[in-house]
Amino acid sequence: MELIATRILHCLNYLQDIDYVAQIVNSTSQAKLCNIINELLQSQDSETVGLTCLFIRDLVISGSRHPDCDKFVQDYSKSSIIKTLENLLFSQNHFNRCQAVYTLGKTDSYSSIFALNQAFHVFRDTDPILLPRLIGEMGWLGTDRFWSLLDSMIDSPIYITRWAAIAVLKEFNSGDEGSRDELFQGKLKCIEKMRRDSNLLVQAEAEYEYQFLKFRSESYDLLKTDRKRQRKALERQYRPAVRFSYISNMFKNHLYDKGLNQYSIDELEEFISDTVKP
Repeated sequence: MELIATRILHCLNYLQDIDYVAQIVNSTSQAKLCNIINELLQSQDSETVGLTCLFIRDLVISGSRHPDCDKFVQDYSKSSIIKTLENLLFSQNHFNRCQAVYTLGKTDSYSSIFALNQAFHVFRDTDPILLPRLIGEMGWLGTDRFWSLLDSMIDSPIYITRWAAIAVLKEFNSGDEGSRDELFQGKLKCIEKMRRDSNLLVQAEAEYEYQFLKFRSESYDLLKTDRKRQRKALERQYRPAVRFSYISNMFKNHLYDKGLNQYSIDELEEFISDTVKP
């Protein structure tokens, strides 16, 4: 068992090597392999959880191409691993929550939408850094609550949650039909509301996104050179001093460098205040 666990944790060295994954699958019964994976997922060590999630994604996404992995892949959606990942959504460890969200989404765990929705309501105002990934994966899985979740974020009393809604919208691209596209119209409605936000950081990035959405809907008939020139002009005029995605990446690096795996809203707000100098 220990040898199998060690080989799972070495998967980073064998990414997309389906033969390596098949050797692990063949080395024990399916039930025992699920138990080993579940034990690794319950580790207190973020790196162990991350590598185990990486193995799961590699196995489920690529495994159908190998006859020795095909049965595991077919049975995966009903396996105990799904429940363990769903429990991990509510971990006290921010990084483990992120891994669980990403893995459930990328392995097409459609039955997990309810658990992901619960996680949204638990962490909407306590872990806004998680939200773009969380709603992004829910959208991938086909949730019918996408716009109501976004409205909930935009109505939040926590400005960082409202700010994160812009990053959520950027996860989804509307079609070539521009202003006639339903997703485009939904994005425009949300962004227009955030342009009037009481927080200047939210307001500035929302204005930037609004101007580019408007430009996209009005620039289809422009020559390529004119479109490029006008786009650069908009960039110079409306580019915000800092974007949510930048703060999110900076703060996650900060947590990692400090050996932390959890944070409070007050700590995040203080970090943003220290980072965004007047």
